[in-house]
Amino acid sequence: MFTAIPGGWTSLLSTGKRKKIRQYNSYADSIRRIKEEELPDNLINSIQTRMNIGRKNSFASLVYERFLSRPLLSAGVAGMIIIAIVSIMFLNRPQPQHKYTKAQIELAEKQFKESLAIVGRVFSQAEKKFDEDVLNNQINKSLGKGFNLVNDILIGG
Repeated sequence: MFTAIPGGWTSLLSTGKRKKIRQYNSYADSIRRIKEEELPDNLINSIQTRMNIGRKNSFASLVYERFLSRPLLSAGVAGMIIIAIVSIMFLNRPQPQHKYTKAQIELAEKQFKESLAIVGRVFSQAEKKFDEDVLNNQINKSLGKGFNLVNDILIGG
């Protein structure tokens, strides 16, 4: 127990401080002497009902205990729900319905066929030019010069 301050400082303490130290020591001794006792059943039941121990948890209390009592988790879940609602609203926007007449459809089909014919003519002209100009004039001449050079080197002139 704490009865005196080490180093002989008790003479310097006022009587009020000595009295408080003695009270503290007596309280500490009385707390140490407390033995474990069994509590009455009605007191245990009262504590369990106040703390929700021993009862079947309802869905609402389970949700509250698991999710809503944790602020970061509940904020994350709320954010995900808001994002889902907003994305569903944007994705489910009604698309504008275009109503075309038969004449408009036929005109579009005719224009499409004409444009494909023009593209086909351009490709055939480009293929002709490539075959005639590029292959014959550029590549064949270069290959001919290369073969002549190799023959001159191998034959010796």
